[in-house]
Amino acid sequence: MKRPQVISNVLSKMLKDLGLEETAKRYEAVTRWEEIVGPKLAAVTIPERVSHGTLVVKVTSSVWKYELTMRKQEILQKIHQVTGSLDVKDIQWK
Repeated sequence: MKRPQVISNVLSKMLKDLGLEETAKRYEAVTRWEEIVGPKLAAVTIPERVSHGTLVVKVTSSVWKYELTMRKQEILQKIHQVTGSLDVKDIQWK
């Protein structure tokens, strides 16, 4: 009988075998959004997709949209730090 494996290792290997590792890496900003911005900002935003290097994020109000616009560079740096990738170059708040 085989020894149990850590699921993250299995998924990582599967993505690599299927040639989807880079695509999955690009979407890490979406899947790890709460870790990137924290629970307070995650509660008022919904990351939708990454398209041509731009992360598209839905925001619940214009007040939050303004606040996030002011913090865009800080959030981009955090995305790069958490994901280890520079694929996300911009954020579009909508």
